[in-house]
Amino acid sequence: MSSLQKKETLLIVDDSKFQRVVIRQSLGEHFNFAEAVSGEECFTIMEKESDAIDLVLLDLVMPGIDGFEVLRRRQNMEGFKDTPVIVLTNTESVSSQSEAFALGADEFIIKPVDTRIALTRINNTLGVKRRLQNSRDEQKAWKTKSQIDEMTSLFNKMTVEKLITKTLTEHENGLHALMVIDIDNFKSVNDVYGHTMGDHVISVIAGVISSQFRSTDYVGRMGGDEFAVLMGDIPSKEIALIKAENLVNLVKYKENLSIPENISISVGIAFSDPEDHCYYDLSAKADQALYVSKKSGKGRYSVYGEENHEQSRKQLAIVWSGSRNVTSMIEFALPDSVQLKQVDSVEMIRECMEEAAEEGILALVVDVSEEEDQGQARWQELRKVQTEQTFPTIAICREGNLKQMKNALETEVIQDLLLAPLEANALKRRVKIWMQNCKLR
Repeated sequence: MSSLQKKETLLIVDDSKFQRVVIRQSLGEHFNFAEAVSGEECFTIMEKESDAIDLVLLDLVMPGIDGFEVLRRRQNMEGFKDTPVIVLTNTESVSSQSEAFALGADEFIIKPVDTRIALTRINNTLGVKRRLQNSRDEQKAWKTKSQIDEMTSLFNKMTVEKLITKTLTEHENGLHALMVIDIDNFKSVNDVYGHTMGDHVISVIAGVISSQFRSTDYVGRMGGDEFAVLMGDIPSKEIALIKAENLVNLVKYKENLSIPENISISVGIAFSDPEDHCYYDLSAKADQALYVSKKSGKGRYSVYGEENHEQSRKQLAIVWSGSRNVTSMIEFALPDSVQLKQVDSVEMIRECMEEAAEEGILALVVDVSEEEDQGQARWQELRKVQTEQTFPTIAICREGNLKQMKNALETEVIQDLLLAPLEANALKRRVKIWMQNCKLR
């Protein structure tokens, strides 16, 4: 923070005097503070002085009006509903975090408060607020809100396309770099944690992307979990490559980012040529590079027309299931070093066996939890495959369905048995065991 920049004011809402003192002492160098000892006092302060409060640190567990109720009532309070809130919690419970996000919380900090993490998350949240305010100011100049993506405060798809086309036509001899960025494994996060967490991931990634580029670069959300960045008139290609690598690593290592472990980003880069006259000319090339990044193992960048990134062949986990939720849950639990393949026949399993000849198969996961015949036909088909090549087979049976479990165990090829409905954290622990067993083979 510049010495000339005014300190922002945080309102600490916590019934614990000790916690309030700890926060003030650890962060007092960076911020001014106001305090409330209850949800009731928080509302009183925000009704009278909301313009003076830049961010609220809200304890979830308090007597009387607790943090969840504060978040609920805040949604209908002018002056408070637009003030960012970071919740303070003693637990890493996904359900508590998801409920807080659903009620409008912007971030969370685990107690006891780690100063470095708290400072980073507070600054990131305030940064989003500043960018939102800047975007609102810019909207007045643009005379319309239709150019801004509401969730991320970035330019929307239509605006990005127009700005890139304008740059390519007016500066056709300049060197421009277009990055197309896609969030890896995003569907599994939506399926496992719900769309509230998915929206949070999009917002966090948008903040990371926008923080890495110049004010003269165009950063936009193209829809869903895809973003685009145009770096215009750069002196060399190397500048864009460094930016892309930094961006990939920031999301990969997730320092102080409150997003699931399996989230990464893939980037496709295309550099402009004089024949690129519009957005679609350049984006078609960047999309091809993005495809290479995805096929090469995700969590990396590729450049159109270059083959300088080796494709990393991965160990396979084969999933035979008709349930999208089961497939997404397993994809969420797998580490980056394992690629998921979804199959619906023995023939597809054989194709996977050929594809994974060198790297091997981590496991074949067979879901019979919804099979009307309790899995008998599926296990009969799989016996043929097991005579051709042996690899760990994991069964998923419906909890309490003894017939399904009996049929699976009688195959004598089952190395592990999972019970549906699956639970994310428990499944992650089982996957770690599969990985350890694989190393011993």
